[in-house]
Amino acid sequence: MSPIAGFHYHFYQPPREDPWTGMFNHEWSAWPYHDWNERIAAECYRAMVAVALPDEDGTTSLFEPLTQSSFDLGPTLHHWLDTYAPDVEHALQRQVRDVSHGASRVVMSAPLVHAIVPLATPIDQERLVQWGIDDFRARYAEEPVGMWLPETGVDVATLEVLARHGISYTVLMPTQAHGVRAPRGTWTKVTPQSIDTSKAYFVALPSGARMTVVFGHYDLSQRVAFGDLIADGNTLADTMANVLGHDDGVVLLVADGETYGHHHRFGDIGVAWATKMLQEKHHLSTTLGEWLATTEPTHEVQLHEVSAWSCAHGIERWRSACGCVTGEREGFDLNWRAPLRAALDWLRANAGAALDWELGHHVTSSDAALLDYGKVITGEWSPGDFVARHQSRDLNDDERSRVLEICEAHRNLMFSFTSCAWFFADPAEIETSIVLRYAALALELTRRTTGRDFESPFIERLELVRSAFYDVEGETLWRRACADFRTDEVQIAAGAAAEYAACGDFARTSRGTWAIEYRPGDGAEVRINLTNALTLRKFTFLTHISQGDNLSLHVDISDTTMWRKVELERLGADAVARVAVARLMGRGSSDVEGALSLLASDLLRRDATRDDEVTLLALASTPRYVTPVGEAAIRRALFAIAARDDVATDRSRLVALATAVGVADTFNLSEASGVNH
Repeated sequence: MSPIAGFHYHFYQPPREDPWTGMFNHEWSAWPYHDWNERIAAECYRAMVAVALPDEDGTTSLFEPLTQSSFDLGPTLHHWLDTYAPDVEHALQRQVRDVSHGASRVVMSAPLVHAIVPLATPIDQERLVQWGIDDFRARYAEEPVGMWLPETGVDVATLEVLARHGISYTVLMPTQAHGVRAPRGTWTKVTPQSIDTSKAYFVALPSGARMTVVFGHYDLSQRVAFGDLIADGNTLADTMANVLGHDDGVVLLVADGETYGHHHRFGDIGVAWATKMLQEKHHLSTTLGEWLATTEPTHEVQLHEVSAWSCAHGIERWRSACGCVTGEREGFDLNWRAPLRAALDWLRANAGAALDWELGHHVTSSDAALLDYGKVITGEWSPGDFVARHQSRDLNDDERSRVLEICEAHRNLMFSFTSCAWFFADPAEIETSIVLRYAALALELTRRTTGRDFESPFIERLELVRSAFYDVEGETLWRRACADFRTDEVQIAAGAAAEYAACGDFARTSRGTWAIEYRPGDGAEVRINLTNALTLRKFTFLTHISQGDNLSLHVDISDTTMWRKVELERLGADAVARVAVARLMGRGSSDVEGALSLLASDLLRRDATRDDEVTLLALASTPRYVTPVGEAAIRRALFAIAARDDVATDRSRLVALATAVGVADTFNLSEASGVNH
């Protein structure tokens, strides 16, 4: 058994997609990037895949620190990388495939949803773990050995679930250990500073199973995450080697992967150089999985009853006003946490029971079907194959879609427990708003499949969820989080019709989770056929598009029962942007910056309308990264609007964009004038 000095990187981002469309929402606070995933990918993920390091002869070579270490990458982040940063995902997949002893030696799995596992119901704990295993297998074509627990939230019941699913080890922090004992020894109480983290330990579970636990080095992990130890790779490597000494043990530094490059600029270079020096100068192994493959723990550890690495009070951060918080501002309070948890627990129990009752009419076993649904989420099975495997009788198209809608309702309920919702100081910020949107879609799907409406009593239970910073609470908070994001099949079809009118054959045939088919009719009429890729539910609409001057547009739409009008602002920013680019730059163009410049020029000669605001916001939120040219065009457009405005004109919808480009004072707007989405 050889000693090891290495790193574990925990990479994770919450799900940021719009639950109704599957497309990723723009986040103004990440400007000039489209969203925080995009920004962190630029600052960290791309850098960590391959780091350029100098050689002794003056040349430069690439070093791949991830597969020289240990890491986990949350499934929701993997999903984003697949779609929006495929260069990172493909490079990572290649590197992991090239590891001689398999992916499980360098990669730990993680539950599909970043929920605090000890707070989940027993059946949801099983699904969280199984769906995470399904995700790992879909990406790496093998079964995982280790699993990272969100926020390292753990109790004995959680470890029992891991063991039942074939997981043999996890990584925790010293604050989570209560006592240790040597073989045939007595228990000794430990502190984060006194526990010997150079050993691997085992937890003896009531079932008779054992779970191996490796603890990160407390002091060095803290100094890397929150200090300046990462600034010098040589010093970091020497410090780790000195702490290890000559024992055949481990020094493992555990921190968020975003530490390296995002939280600490050039931290990717520091950690890559440290890893290289540990190998070449100190002749140490740096890969945790390799070390564990030859290590059998002899010492036993007793964990605190329930604990997590980012809460000093167990797991209270995710259910009470315990005081552990990030992002606090003057006047904040945390009294909203408990009612938010209680409301979602109530929704999970009541909507979940109604969904299970309905699902039981169509499948052999509701629990077995939902446990297998992770294979659909990760793409291992198609939705149709999944239904065929679990149906209790031959189902028609409507019943097949109902089964899938019920499973999607359960998935959205699970996503509504994403831990970030409770992590920060105010419930009106992005993270809490995201989980409320997942709850909203779960409510809609529950109503559609069971006929039962739980939305009003759920909103009543949000009464005590108050944003101190934005001074909104309960129903208002719910409406601000969800109202502008709710999208139904009518709006999807209307957006498709508008895009077809503007783009013609260049119109998209898919939009997020929707497949689109166009059937042109007489004049401006177009029949739109939609298929939801997740539920296989089909819809057909007849549309008529009216295009006015100055980019104004609306769609008349009918599903054969009634006609209704859909205005430009309800078509979705991505659809509005494509319409605007086509009308300003020509069909087939993707020149968003050119469209922004033309719009700005046009606004110099006339008063801006509501549709102009909608179009400007849509164009500004479309690029993956806004260049200085695009930002200059946005400023010109905002100045043009302000110069021709009456002082009483309400331009509050422009606050986020104006703030992002540094001209909020143009409209006398304050960032606090609206909830930050």
